[in-house]
Amino acid sequence: EQAGAIVPVECKLNLQVFADSDIRTTNEGINENFANAVKNADAFIGSLIFDYDDVVAISSMLPHVRGPRLIFESATELMAFNRVGTFNMQSSGDGPSGPPPAVKSILKKFSSGKEEDKISGYLKMLKMGPDLLKFVPGEKASDLRTWLEAYRYWNQGGMNNVKAMLQLITQKWLLENENGDLEKVSSLELPDLEITPDVGLLHPLLSNYAANPKSYVSWRLSSECKELAKQQKFKLAPNDAPRVAVLLYRKHVITNQRYIQDLIRYFELEGIVPIPVFINGVEAHTIVRDWLTSQREIDGVSKGVISRDSTYKPNEATSVDAIVSTIGFPLVGGPAGSMEAGRNVDVASQLLKSMDVPYVVASPLLLQSIPMWKSNGVLGLQSVVLYSLPELD
Repeated sequence: EQAGAIVPVECKLNLQVFADSDIRTTNEGINENFANAVKNADAFIGSLIFDYDDVVAISSMLPHVRGPRLIFESATELMAFNRVGTFNMQSSGDGPSGPPPAVKSILKKFSSGKEEDKISGYLKMLKMGPDLLKFVPGEKASDLRTWLEAYRYWNQGGMNNVKAMLQLITQKWLLENENGDLEKVSSLELPDLEITPDVGLLHPLLSNYAANPKSYVSWRLSSECKELAKQQKFKLAPNDAPRVAVLLYRKHVITNQRYIQDLIRYFELEGIVPIPVFINGVEAHTIVRDWLTSQREIDGVSKGVISRDSTYKPNEATSVDAIVSTIGFPLVGGPAGSMEAGRNVDVASQLLKSMDVPYVVASPLLLQSIPMWKSNGVLGLQSVVLYSLPELD
C-alpha cells in the first residue's frame, strides 16, 4: 500500500491489497470483497499462496483478470496462471507454454546443470536475464522480459522496488490498451533496481548493511555506535558481553519483518551482543564455516589439534559464544539442498563440534499472530513451514 501510494499519478493505479486471511470467510465461502476485486481487476499479483482451499478459490477467479497475472513463489497450480501479453505458463493445444526456444537456450546458460546449483542459476537469471532478453527478437521474448523484470523488483523487495514493479505493470497495460495520457505515460522513467546484498549484517543503529562479521563487530564496539545509541536512547550490551551470531532470512530483512528488529533489541537488553547475519536460506553452513569461529576453535587451531576448512576467511570472521538460527532448516542443506542427507548431517556436526558453542534453532511465527498461537497453538501451514519441511529436508 505504501509503494502504491508513490506510483506516478499518470499510471492511474487503483490498488487493493489483501492478506491470505481475506480470501475466504469463516464459513469457507470466498470473501465477497476479494472476489469482486479480482473479477474486476486489470492485473493481479500474488505471492506465497499454498493453502489448498485458497489455491482453489483463487484459481476459479483468475480467468476474469483482463491483463497481466503475476504469481510468485506459490503453488504450481497457481503459477500456471502467470501471463504477461503473449507470454504465459499454461500449456494449451495451440502450442507450448513458457518462453520460446531461443530464450530457453539463454536461460540454460545460467546453471551448471547440477540439481544443487539450480537456485544459484535461477538468481543469476533474475539478475541478468532481462538485460539479455533485450537482444532476443519477438513479442514473446519482450513479454517474458517484463515478467522477469517484475519478479526481479519483487524478489529484491523494499518499498521502492515494489513501487517500480507496480509502475512497470501499469505502464505496460496503459500503453498496450491506449488508455490515459499516452505521451506522459511513455515518458515515465522506470526507477533503477535497489539491490540488497545476498549476505550481510544489520543492526537498528546501522544505516547500511555490514559486509562481514569482523567489520560489523568493529562498528558495534566503536564510539560511533555508542554515540548513536545515546542519541536514540537505545540500550547496548557491554562491549565485553557474550557474542551470539543470529542467522536470519534475507527476505524477512528486506520486507522489514518486525521480529528481526525486536530480536536484536532484546539481545542487547539482556546483555548479549548480537551478530545478526542474513542469508538467502541455503548458505547457513558457509557462514558458520567461513565467517564464524570460537575461542575453543582458535585455541585448537593454534595447538594443531583442529584444522579449519580452506574457505575460512580470517580477515572477515569473528569469534562467537553461541549461534541462534531462525531459518528452521538444517545448518547444511536447506530448501534447495542436495539429497545427501546423511552427508549433510556429518558436515554440520563437524562444523559445530570444532566450534563447541551452543546452537539454538528459534522459529519465528510467520503466518499467524501471537494471540492466535496462544489460543489455538501452531496452525497447519505454520507447522508445515516450521517443522514439516525442515524435517523432510
